[in-house]
Amino acid sequence: MTKPAGWRRAGNERRREVERRLAALGLAERFPQAVRETGEPPVRRLCALLPELGPVFSAFGRYLSSRPDLLPEADCQELALVAGGVLPLAPAQVHGLLFQELGRRPEEVFAGFETQPAVASLVFQDHLAQLAGGEVVVVRLARPDAAELVARDLDLLPLLGAAFAPAGGTCVWMAGAVEDFAGTLAAAGDLPRQAAALAVLGQDGAAAGLGLCAPRVLPALSTPGLLVFEDLQGPAVDTLVPAELPAAPGTAELAARLCQVWLHQACFGQTFPSDFAGGDVRILPNGGMAWTGTVFATLPAGAKESLWEYLLATLAHDPERACAALSREMEGGPVDDPKRLQNRLRQLVPFRDGGWGARDDFAGYLFLHWRAATAEGYRPRPYLVPFYRGVARLAAQVRALAPAADPLRDGLERARLAAGMGDMLRLLDRREMKDLLGTYAGAFLAMPQRLNELMTLLSEGRASLKIEVVEPPHERRRKDDSTASLVALLAIVAVVLLARHLASASDFGPWVERIAALLLAALGLFLFRGRRRKP
Repeated sequence: MTKPAGWRRAGNERRREVERRLAALGLAERFPQAVRETGEPPVRRLCALLPELGPVFSAFGRYLSSRPDLLPEADCQELALVAGGVLPLAPAQVHGLLFQELGRRPEEVFAGFETQPAVASLVFQDHLAQLAGGEVVVVRLARPDAAELVARDLDLLPLLGAAFAPAGGTCVWMAGAVEDFAGTLAAAGDLPRQAAALAVLGQDGAAAGLGLCAPRVLPALSTPGLLVFEDLQGPAVDTLVPAELPAAPGTAELAARLCQVWLHQACFGQTFPSDFAGGDVRILPNGGMAWTGTVFATLPAGAKESLWEYLLATLAHDPERACAALSREMEGGPVDDPKRLQNRLRQLVPFRDGGWGARDDFAGYLFLHWRAATAEGYRPRPYLVPFYRGVARLAAQVRALAPAADPLRDGLERARLAAGMGDMLRLLDRREMKDLLGTYAGAFLAMPQRLNELMTLLSEGRASLKIEVVEPPHERRRKDDSTASLVALLAIVAVVLLARHLASASDFGPWVERIAALLLAALGLFLFRGRRRKP
């Protein structure tokens, strides 16, 4: 690309301007004395400056808020609040771009069009419009000035490293973060890639049966610079965030479902959303949910298996298995003591080691794992970073939605049980058994929770268990079925309790969980089939 005359001089002037603004806040180099005098940490001072440096710097700050493998929670929270700082395109420019993409004036295509954008980001704008048939759609328009803005400031982002560098050192991860940020911007501006990802997401959601949906893209109105898709009805997740504790009834359940759906899609689907906000997640009137974000990613098959194993091992408090699974998807690491990371994972405590306050939730453990791996010299492979960022975005949303719960842990538990049930269904060839297990799948998944609640009530003396066996004349077969059902129920309780113990205490965690899932399903099938038999 031919650069305009004087671009080098303008670039040097821009660099000097950025360096001067950083130095004025003690961020061009490490100045411990300045930090003590102001009383503000470097990241907080940087967050106040980023909007003044321009939209590329602001967007990079918000990007860093989704990298808990690099920064502690306090810094991520500060960076997440950085303002956008991008001005929307003028209405005349919007109409000109639409005519350029569609070959027709906007009023000839849309029955109504809102010139004020619903979303204005660095690389695109979203407008609401109405088709002739009354359908409301989202019109996503690529910004023509994005490439110039990014080219001007992308090479200057490493200057921010001083705000994150240790005293007397340098920020070793900044170059990699800038490179991934550039890839994220390119993905956000690639509208045909987004259209393809939304189509795949919808297919995966329909096949999984977990309520995941994606908006329908209108190919006849979409071009490389324009993406038109249906505006799904239903509230966005960020509008459901409770204003104060306690949260509204059902928000914890919703947060757990969001986590279950996202984790299932990331580890078993073809693509998953890696960069999204609360406004990009819709709760549909039928109870389903849809992601309408802009950046989607995919994982290799081997990485999906490793990450799923890592999540389950962390859930079972098995640091050795978790470390082995996670390190398979990383590069580098210590050569003198390969077990050093494993020992660190075993000793981590969120509120002590990561600045996670009083929270001792599952997301906190994951983030500390990733930061510990970075500290030990491990580098995530490129496809792993979008997974990190997706979990971070998800955790931020569900923490706001259900502050007093642990939705990520609950969602993973549900995803694990659903995956086990899916394995069981795939192992069965008989149509009758498949239909029967599908009918009672919900009862199987809810059974451990119901049994736990019942045992809690019994231990507190708030409930009593009464078993009455009635033997009418000439119904010995019914008695046999009732006895077999009771035995099967007790066996299910034993399998659940024993599996949880063995999965966390043995070296055969994945096999224990799979075998337990098969036994649980088989016993449940026997129990319910016995109940369905007619005399």
